[in-house]
Amino acid sequence: MAQSTTHVCTNCNAPVPNNMSFCPNCGTPASAGNSNHASYAPTQKAPPPYTAYPPQAPPAYQPTPTQQYQPPLQSSQPPPAYARPQKKSSRGILKVGMILLILLILLGAGGFFAFRYVSGRSGNTTTAGVNSEVTPTQAPLTTTPINATVNYASVNITIINAQQATSFADDTSTPSQGVVRLNLHAVQSDAGNVYFASAPSFAYPECFTLLLPGGNKVSMAPGGYKDLSGPAQKGDQTTWIDFPASSNLQVNQMILQIGKDTEEQIQVPLTGHADLSQYQPKQSNPNLRVQFGSMFWTLKTVTLKLSDSGT
Repeated sequence: MAQSTTHVCTNCNAPVPNNMSFCPNCGTPASAGNSNHASYAPTQKAPPPYTAYPPQAPPAYQPTPTQQYQPPLQSSQPPPAYARPQKKSSRGILKVGMILLILLILLGAGGFFAFRYVSGRSGNTTTAGVNSEVTPTQAPLTTTPINATVNYASVNITIINAQQATSFADDTSTPSQGVVRLNLHAVQSDAGNVYFASAPSFAYPECFTLLLPGGNKVSMAPGGYKDLSGPAQKGDQTTWIDFPASSNLQVNQMILQIGKDTEEQIQVPLTGHADLSQYQPKQSNPNLRVQFGSMFWTLKTVTLKLSDSGT
């Protein structure tokens, strides 16, 4: 029984028989082992050194990463802050570039249309008078004052002036040789006649013709008028009529003829100082006493004129 009983050496933890006074392994006195046999269990708690190393190791590794890696993180944050202004500046440059591009496009378009406009005008001056579609602007014209007034079909017609040009922009039937335009002001003088309330006094194309030098008679061009008919009752009209005539002819050598072939016609020379007294109403005061039947009449006033009540 005594040989099978052992205890642990306090120095090297080797088993020592109870009958031995020294540890066969390290030579430590066995008496010390016998007296402290109950304390070997606590001494076997050698793990404290192992547990001590782990606590020291984490603090050693934890401070180093936090102190060594945080500064790079803090230093790495400023670059994004500097990169943002660069992005804004690049966007600003992009906006400026877009604005400049739009301005260039607008300037180019404006120059293109200006060139087209100028070239179109130059083309119109060379081909003016061919047709109304190629004359969007008014061709150069010559104006001759006339200011002559005659009465036709109870309408006082004043020829304001005569204009001569290769074409007129508002005439849809421009002749190729040129145009003579007469600007007129017509006022209905026989306002008391009810006939003019429902029917026009006359039609310009039927009653107005132009006599050219040499006696050639020309009618109005188709559609060469602003108003087809003269003014009706109490009418006041400002209008124009066009006649085909070469631009080489002189306006002061032309004559406006008013009236149909079946009527008493009026001829107005377009000189600006024509004598039209023969066409003006003539009045006399005979104060003649005559007998008609059983009554006596006194003829006080006699008026002679070419038209009355629209005739």
